[in-house]
Amino acid sequence: MAARRRLGRVRPAHARSGRFEIPLLVGGRSDDPRPVVLLHGFSDTKDSFVDVARGLGRSHGLILPDLPGFSEASQPMDHRYTIGELARLLADALRERCPEGMHLVGNSLGGAVAAAMTLEYPERVHSLTLVAATGLRMPVPSALQRHIQAGHNPFVVQDEQGYPAFLRFVLERVPPIPGPLMRVMARRFVARRAMNEKILAELIEDDLDLTDRLGEIEVPTMVLWGDRDRLIDLSVGRAYHEGIADSRLVVLHGIGHCPQVEAPRVTIRRIAQTVARAERRIQGV
Repeated sequence: MAARRRLGRVRPAHARSGRFEIPLLVGGRSDDPRPVVLLHGFSDTKDSFVDVARGLGRSHGLILPDLPGFSEASQPMDHRYTIGELARLLADALRERCPEGMHLVGNSLGGAVAAAMTLEYPERVHSLTLVAATGLRMPVPSALQRHIQAGHNPFVVQDEQGYPAFLRFVLERVPPIPGPLMRVMARRFVARRAMNEKILAELIEDDLDLTDRLGEIEVPTMVLWGDRDRLIDLSVGRAYHEGIADSRLVVLHGIGHCPQVEAPRVTIRRIAQTVARAERRIQGV
Protein backbone atom coordinates (compact mmCIF):
# COMPACT_ATOMS: atom_id res chain seq x y z
CA MET A 1 0.00 0.00 0.00
CA ALA A 2 2.90 2.40 0.68
CA ALA A 3 4.07 1.90 -2.89
CA ARG A 4 0.58 2.70 -4.17
CA ARG A 5 0.49 5.96 -2.18
CA ARG A 6 3.69 7.01 -3.94
CA LEU A 7 1.83 6.73 -7.25
CA GLY A 8 -0.12 9.86 -6.33
CA ARG A 9 -3.74 10.27 -7.37
CA VAL A 10 -4.47 6.64 -8.07
CA ARG A 11 -7.66 4.75 -7.50
CA PRO A 12 -8.47 1.05 -7.47
CA ALA A 13 -10.91 -0.09 -10.13
CA HIS A 14 -12.14 -3.31 -11.69
CA ALA A 15 -12.75 -4.64 -15.16
CA ARG A 16 -14.44 -7.84 -16.24
CA SER A 17 -14.08 -10.34 -19.03
CA GLY A 18 -16.51 -13.23 -18.85
CA ARG A 19 -16.15 -14.84 -15.43
CA PHE A 20 -12.86 -13.05 -14.76
CA GLU A 21 -12.71 -10.01 -12.51
CA ILE A 22 -9.51 -8.05 -13.10
CA PRO A 23 -8.44 -5.49 -10.47
CA LEU A 24 -6.76 -2.35 -11.79
CA LEU A 25 -4.84 0.61 -10.47
CA VAL A 26 -5.86 3.70 -12.49
CA GLY A 27 -3.98 6.98 -12.24
CA GLY A 28 -2.08 9.69 -14.05
CA ARG A 29 -3.79 12.08 -16.45
CA SER A 30 -7.51 11.43 -16.51
CA ASP A 31 -7.90 13.24 -19.86
CA ASP A 32 -5.37 11.08 -21.73
CA PRO A 33 -7.26 9.43 -24.61
CA ARG A 34 -4.64 6.68 -25.01
CA PRO A 35 -3.40 5.54 -21.58
CA VAL A 36 -0.28 3.53 -20.88
CA VAL A 37 -1.17 -0.02 -19.80
CA LEU A 38 1.55 -1.77 -17.77
CA LEU A 39 1.46 -5.59 -17.59
CA HIS A 40 3.42 -7.49 -14.93
CA GLY A 41 5.14 -10.83 -15.32
CA PHE A 42 4.59 -14.42 -14.18
CA SER A 43 3.88 -14.79 -10.42
CA ASP A 44 4.05 -10.99 -10.04
CA THR A 45 1.42 -8.30 -9.37
CA LYS A 46 0.35 -4.92 -10.74
CA ASP A 47 2.42 -3.29 -7.97
CA SER A 48 5.55 -4.29 -9.93
CA PHE A 49 5.18 -1.17 -12.09
CA VAL A 50 4.19 1.35 -9.39
CA ASP A 51 7.53 3.19 -9.32
CA VAL A 52 7.54 3.44 -13.12
CA ALA A 53 3.92 4.58 -13.15
CA ARG A 54 4.69 7.31 -10.65
CA GLY A 55 7.18 8.81 -13.10
CA LEU A 56 4.85 8.49 -16.08
CA GLY A 57 1.72 9.78 -14.36
CA ARG A 58 2.51 13.47 -14.79
CA SER A 59 2.00 13.27 -18.53
CA HIS A 60 0.10 10.04 -19.23
CA GLY A 61 -2.98 8.17 -18.16
CA LEU A 62 -2.12 4.85 -16.49
CA ILE A 63 -3.74 1.46 -16.08
CA LEU A 64 -2.04 -1.31 -14.08
CA PRO A 65 -4.00 -4.60 -14.23
CA ASP A 66 -3.45 -7.87 -12.44
CA LEU A 67 -3.15 -10.54 -15.12
CA PRO A 68 -5.96 -13.12 -15.00
CA GLY A 69 -4.88 -16.00 -12.77
CA PHE A 70 -2.49 -13.89 -10.70
CA SER A 71 -2.48 -11.75 -7.56
CA GLU A 72 -5.99 -10.37 -6.85
CA ALA A 73 -7.52 -11.32 -10.22
CA SER A 74 -9.92 -14.25 -10.62
CA GLN A 75 -8.08 -17.59 -10.56
CA PRO A 76 -10.40 -20.42 -11.62
CA MET A 77 -8.43 -23.67 -11.54
CA ASP A 78 -10.50 -25.16 -14.38
CA HIS A 79 -9.42 -22.46 -16.86
CA ARG A 80 -6.58 -23.01 -19.33
CA TYR A 81 -4.06 -20.17 -19.19
CA THR A 82 -2.08 -19.39 -22.35
CA ILE A 83 -0.56 -16.18 -23.68
CA GLY A 84 -3.24 -15.97 -26.36
CA GLU A 85 -6.01 -16.44 -23.83
CA LEU A 86 -4.56 -13.84 -21.44
CA ALA A 87 -4.33 -11.40 -24.36
CA ARG A 88 -7.96 -12.03 -25.29
CA LEU A 89 -9.20 -11.56 -21.71
CA LEU A 90 -7.28 -8.32 -21.20
CA ALA A 91 -8.28 -6.86 -24.56
CA ASP A 92 -11.92 -7.55 -23.72
CA ALA A 93 -11.61 -6.16 -20.19
CA LEU A 94 -9.96 -2.92 -21.36
CA ARG A 95 -12.24 -2.25 -24.32
CA GLU A 96 -14.44 0.32 -22.56
CA ARG A 97 -11.59 1.99 -20.67
CA CYS A 98 -9.45 2.49 -23.78
CA PRO A 99 -11.89 3.31 -26.61
CA GLU A 100 -9.15 5.14 -28.57
CA GLY A 101 -6.55 2.48 -27.93
CA MET A 102 -3.56 2.21 -25.61
CA HIS A 103 0.21 2.15 -25.29
CA LEU A 104 1.26 -1.28 -24.07
CA VAL A 105 4.17 -2.08 -21.76
CA GLY A 106 4.85 -5.62 -20.54
CA ASN A 107 7.50 -7.38 -18.48
CA SER A 108 8.25 -11.09 -18.93
CA LEU A 109 4.93 -12.92 -19.38
CA GLY A 110 3.24 -9.51 -19.56
CA GLY A 111 5.53 -8.66 -22.47
CA ALA A 112 4.44 -11.72 -24.40
CA VAL A 113 0.80 -10.84 -23.67
CA ALA A 114 1.45 -7.28 -24.89
CA ALA A 115 3.04 -8.57 -28.10
CA ALA A 116 0.12 -10.95 -28.67
CA MET A 117 -2.40 -8.13 -28.11
CA THR A 118 -0.52 -5.96 -30.61
CA LEU A 119 -0.73 -8.73 -33.20
CA GLU A 120 -4.38 -9.63 -32.61
CA TYR A 121 -5.75 -6.09 -32.06
CA PRO A 122 -3.41 -3.85 -34.10
CA GLU A 123 -5.96 -1.04 -34.38
CA ARG A 124 -6.03 -0.68 -30.58
CA VAL A 125 -2.30 -0.65 -29.77
CA HIS A 126 -0.28 2.47 -30.63
CA SER A 127 3.11 1.60 -29.14
CA LEU A 128 4.76 -1.41 -27.56
CA THR A 129 7.46 -1.62 -24.90
CA LEU A 130 8.82 -5.12 -24.28
CA VAL A 131 10.70 -5.46 -21.00
CA ALA A 132 12.51 -8.82 -20.84
CA ALA A 133 9.52 -10.37 -22.63
CA THR A 134 8.78 -14.03 -23.16
CA GLY A 135 6.92 -15.18 -26.28
CA LEU A 136 9.81 -16.40 -28.43
CA ARG A 137 11.95 -19.52 -28.30
CA MET A 138 15.32 -18.70 -26.82
CA PRO A 139 18.20 -18.78 -29.31
CA VAL A 140 20.52 -19.12 -26.29
CA PRO A 141 19.27 -21.08 -23.22
CA SER A 142 18.92 -19.02 -20.06
CA ALA A 143 19.98 -20.03 -16.56
CA LEU A 144 16.29 -20.70 -15.83
CA GLN A 145 16.02 -23.09 -18.78
CA ARG A 146 19.13 -24.93 -17.67
CA HIS A 147 17.73 -25.26 -14.14
CA ILE A 148 14.43 -26.62 -15.46
CA GLN A 149 16.18 -29.08 -17.78
CA ALA A 150 18.16 -30.31 -14.77
CA GLY A 151 14.92 -30.95 -12.88
CA HIS A 152 14.87 -27.85 -10.68
CA ASN A 153 12.34 -25.05 -11.19
CA PRO A 154 13.31 -21.90 -9.23
CA PHE A 155 9.67 -20.75 -9.35
CA VAL A 156 8.66 -23.69 -7.15
CA VAL A 157 9.50 -22.30 -3.71
CA GLN A 158 8.90 -24.93 -1.04
CA ASP A 159 8.71 -22.62 1.99
CA GLU A 160 8.97 -19.01 3.05
CA GLN A 161 12.67 -19.37 3.84
CA GLY A 162 13.39 -20.07 0.17
CA TYR A 163 11.77 -16.87 -1.11
CA PRO A 164 14.75 -14.47 -0.69
CA ALA A 165 16.92 -16.82 -2.79
CA PHE A 166 14.22 -16.79 -5.48
CA LEU A 167 14.24 -12.98 -5.51
CA ARG A 168 18.03 -12.95 -5.85
CA PHE A 169 17.72 -15.30 -8.84
CA VAL A 170 15.17 -13.05 -10.58
CA LEU A 171 16.71 -9.68 -9.70
CA GLU A 172 20.32 -8.66 -10.07
CA ARG A 173 19.61 -5.62 -7.91
CA VAL A 174 17.22 -6.54 -5.10
CA PRO A 175 15.80 -3.33 -3.59
CA PRO A 176 15.75 -2.96 0.21
CA ILE A 177 12.71 -4.78 1.56
CA PRO A 178 11.77 -4.52 5.26
CA GLY A 179 11.68 -7.87 7.03
CA PRO A 180 7.92 -7.86 7.79
CA LEU A 181 7.11 -7.05 4.14
CA MET A 182 9.48 -9.76 2.92
CA ARG A 183 7.69 -12.29 5.12
CA VAL A 184 4.28 -11.24 3.75
CA MET A 185 5.56 -11.50 0.17
CA ALA A 186 7.07 -14.92 0.89
CA ARG A 187 3.88 -16.22 2.50
CA ARG A 188 1.74 -15.09 -0.44
CA PHE A 189 4.16 -16.54 -3.00
CA VAL A 190 4.28 -19.95 -1.32
CA ALA A 191 0.47 -19.98 -0.98
CA ARG A 192 0.25 -19.58 -4.78
CA ARG A 193 2.44 -22.59 -5.49
CA ALA A 194 -0.29 -24.83 -6.94
CA MET A 195 -1.63 -22.07 -9.20
CA ASN A 196 1.84 -21.07 -10.37
CA GLU A 197 2.68 -24.68 -11.22
CA LYS A 198 -0.57 -25.10 -13.15
CA ILE A 199 -0.17 -21.91 -15.21
CA LEU A 200 3.52 -22.53 -15.90
CA ALA A 201 2.80 -26.06 -17.09
CA GLU A 202 0.10 -24.79 -19.46
CA LEU A 203 2.35 -22.04 -20.83
CA ILE A 204 5.12 -24.57 -21.46
CA GLU A 205 2.71 -27.01 -23.09
CA ASP A 206 1.28 -24.26 -25.33
CA ASP A 207 4.86 -23.39 -26.39
CA LEU A 208 3.86 -20.18 -28.17
CA ASP A 209 6.54 -18.75 -30.46
CA LEU A 210 5.69 -15.41 -32.10
CA THR A 211 8.89 -15.25 -34.16
CA ASP A 212 7.25 -15.74 -37.55
CA ARG A 213 4.67 -13.00 -36.86
CA LEU A 214 6.95 -10.23 -35.60
CA GLY A 215 7.02 -8.62 -39.04
CA GLU A 216 3.32 -7.84 -38.60
CA ILE A 217 4.05 -5.45 -35.71
CA GLU A 218 4.19 -1.94 -37.17
CA VAL A 219 3.91 0.31 -34.12
CA PRO A 220 6.93 2.04 -32.53
CA THR A 221 8.50 -0.56 -30.25
CA MET A 222 11.08 -0.44 -27.47
CA VAL A 223 12.90 -3.64 -26.50
CA LEU A 224 14.40 -3.16 -23.03
CA TRP A 225 16.60 -5.87 -21.50
CA GLY A 226 19.02 -6.39 -18.62
CA ASP A 227 22.30 -8.06 -19.53
CA ARG A 228 22.15 -10.07 -16.27
CA ASP A 229 18.73 -11.56 -16.99
CA ARG A 230 18.81 -15.18 -15.78
CA LEU A 231 15.21 -15.96 -16.81
CA ILE A 232 14.93 -14.78 -20.44
CA ASP A 233 18.23 -14.60 -22.27
CA LEU A 234 19.20 -11.38 -24.04
CA SER A 235 19.17 -13.35 -27.31
CA VAL A 236 15.35 -13.16 -27.14
CA GLY A 237 15.55 -9.37 -26.97
CA ARG A 238 17.80 -9.34 -30.02
CA ALA A 239 15.32 -11.60 -31.85
CA TYR A 240 12.43 -9.24 -31.04
CA HIS A 241 14.51 -6.30 -32.27
CA GLU A 242 15.47 -8.08 -35.50
CA GLY A 243 11.88 -9.15 -36.19
CA ILE A 244 10.08 -5.83 -35.52
CA ALA A 245 10.99 -3.23 -38.14
CA ASP A 246 10.25 -0.08 -36.09
CA SER A 247 12.01 -1.20 -32.93
CA ARG A 248 14.88 -0.01 -30.79
CA LEU A 249 16.91 -2.28 -28.49
CA VAL A 250 18.33 -0.91 -25.23
CA VAL A 251 20.48 -3.19 -23.08
CA LEU A 252 20.85 -2.22 -19.41
CA HIS A 253 24.15 -3.24 -17.89
CA GLY A 254 24.13 -4.88 -14.46
CA ILE A 255 20.33 -5.34 -14.50
CA GLY A 256 18.38 -8.58 -14.18
CA HIS A 257 14.90 -9.66 -15.23
CA CYS A 258 12.83 -6.71 -13.93
CA PRO A 259 14.20 -3.33 -15.07
CA GLN A 260 11.00 -1.66 -13.84
CA VAL A 261 12.06 -2.59 -10.29
CA GLU A 262 15.84 -2.49 -10.65
CA ALA A 263 16.20 0.58 -12.87
CA PRO A 264 12.88 2.49 -12.79
CA ARG A 265 14.27 5.84 -13.99
CA VAL A 266 15.72 4.55 -17.23
CA THR A 267 12.62 2.39 -17.74
CA ILE A 268 10.41 5.47 -17.37
CA ARG A 269 12.53 7.39 -19.86
CA ARG A 270 12.46 4.64 -22.50
CA ILE A 271 8.72 4.09 -22.20
CA ALA A 272 8.09 7.84 -22.47
CA GLN A 273 10.28 8.07 -25.58
CA THR A 274 8.38 5.23 -27.25
CA VAL A 275 4.97 6.68 -26.40
CA ALA A 276 6.11 10.09 -27.71
CA ARG A 277 7.23 8.54 -31.01
CA ALA A 278 3.83 6.93 -31.42
CA GLU A 279 1.92 10.08 -30.49
CA ARG A 280 3.88 12.10 -33.07
CA ARG A 281 2.94 9.52 -35.67
CA ILE A 282 -0.74 9.72 -34.68
CA GLN A 283 -0.67 13.52 -34.92
CA GLY A 284 1.18 13.42 -38.23
CA VAL A 285 4.18 15.32 -36.91
